[in-house]
Amino acid sequence: MTVPPSLTPDVPPADSAPPRDGVRAVSGNRAALTLLALQNVVAGVLASAGAPLGVSLLAAFAVVVLVGFTAFRRSMDTLLRDSRWRTPPSLGIALAAFALSFLSSRAFVLAFVMLVPSSADAVPQFLSHGADLWVLLVAAGLLIPLAEEVAFRGLLMRGHERAAGFMVAALTSSLVFALAHGVPASIVGILPLAYVLARVVQHTGSLWNSVLIHALNNTLAVALGSLLAGRLPTGTAQTSDLLKNEALRLPLAGGALLFGGVVLVVLHLWLTPKPDPEVRSAPGPWLSGTYVVMLLFGLLAGAMTVPGVAQWVTDLRGALF
Repeated sequence: MTVPPSLTPDVPPADSAPPRDGVRAVSGNRAALTLLALQNVVAGVLASAGAPLGVSLLAAFAVVVLVGFTAFRRSMDTLLRDSRWRTPPSLGIALAAFALSFLSSRAFVLAFVMLVPSSADAVPQFLSHGADLWVLLVAAGLLIPLAEEVAFRGLLMRGHERAAGFMVAALTSSLVFALAHGVPASIVGILPLAYVLARVVQHTGSLWNSVLIHALNNTLAVALGSLLAGRLPTGTAQTSDLLKNEALRLPLAGGALLFGGVVLVVLHLWLTPKPDPEVRSAPGPWLSGTYVVMLLFGLLAGAMTVPGVAQWVTDLRGALF
């Protein structure tokens, strides 16, 4: 019997229907932020015990991979089936986005340091020497960026996209990623970079582009830091004098903010999100207790690097104990 056209159900083609199976927002939060905390704890404990920085980060990466594919195996398997993990990178877009985001990030850091000179001393330095320098380049320059991109632009952002859309996902993943670094000057520089990482993934449909940009950024930072460490005593003094120059502080900070802001706007307008069937395919809550805890931890860690706050905590501890 032939079914009249008017009674035929309106079923969209299989390719256009949003996939049912995907990273869920709350489970993505839990997995991403737990793995981040684990990475920092393992690396911090080993470094405090005297292990070289490169070895500490390498061991942290190994633990994160082990826990990720055991405790959070379902979320990881789901992510590996996602189209963004299987889409190859766009090398030209990644390199151009890296160059522009690097300039914007450093401009914001310069502006912040000019306005708050004391913050320059709190910026962490990833330095090493000898054989461990090569281990550090591999760990901090390649493996840690891979792990963090899987966590933030993969598990966390993908879950937020499926629940609340592109912009919520880009902003929430960028904010918690920046705050997780704990130091105000670092947060100011990492926030625009994190936003570009989110936009480039949304624009190209490939997580590999954010991995490439993140790896280039970290490798360049580690290589330059190790190359210049201890070789610029005069330049360091000149930089200190520059930060104390009241006549130059505001003009330089304003110029850096303007430059960094313009570059960031250009990147925002260029890296437009592409249509994706996963977006809003699982509407629902995206905010989890894990996400809130990580935000509060980042804010507290950043506050502890401010001299006045650190001294107040020390005085309070002395009064109580």
